[in-house]
Amino acid sequence: MKLDATTALVVIDVQNAIDDERWEGKNHPDYISRIQDLLSIWRGRNWPIFHIKHNSADPDSSYFVDGPGNDFKDQAQPLPGEIVIEKTQNCAFIKTSLGSMLRMEGAEKLLVCGVVTQHSVDATVRHAAGLGFETYVMSDACTATPVSDKNGRLWDAADVHALTLGILDGEYCQVMTMGDIFAAI
Repeated sequence: MKLDATTALVVIDVQNAIDDERWEGKNHPDYISRIQDLLSIWRGRNWPIFHIKHNSADPDSSYFVDGPGNDFKDQAQPLPGEIVIEKTQNCAFIKTSLGSMLRMEGAEKLLVCGVVTQHSVDATVRHAAGLGFETYVMSDACTATPVSDKNGRLWDAADVHALTLGILDGEYCQVMTMGDIFAAI
């Protein structure tokens, strides 16, 4: 595996909304630092970067389009010329121009990072694989949250993260760490 100029960095939903108390218990407090590292690498090489922004129509959502959480986090602000794709669904491909924009930029491979592992990251990775993109997920640049199941069991965010990535790895993507990135560029 080799990452190169045909590899688009896809940064999903890194908005202030993720700091809302409803998302407490995240498993990777340093995920944003890893995203900053990736942005620095991609920017330094002038490789394509896509920022995905969730715009919820639900006024009760921390991602509400007109709410205080809708802005990108300061650490992951898009720079001029970087593509921003706005979405209203969990998957970044549904009802957006992401697929066509990736093709126009010459992207054949995607490195996906962001929030939340078991929601938008999972849905986007599955769809990307279905569209034929060679897809990678950077495990330490994503974060999950705890999940309560139908039976009332609370699943720890670290377990949710590990299980979600375990299901995706090898079937829909290849899961990587920052060390793998350095070896692949």
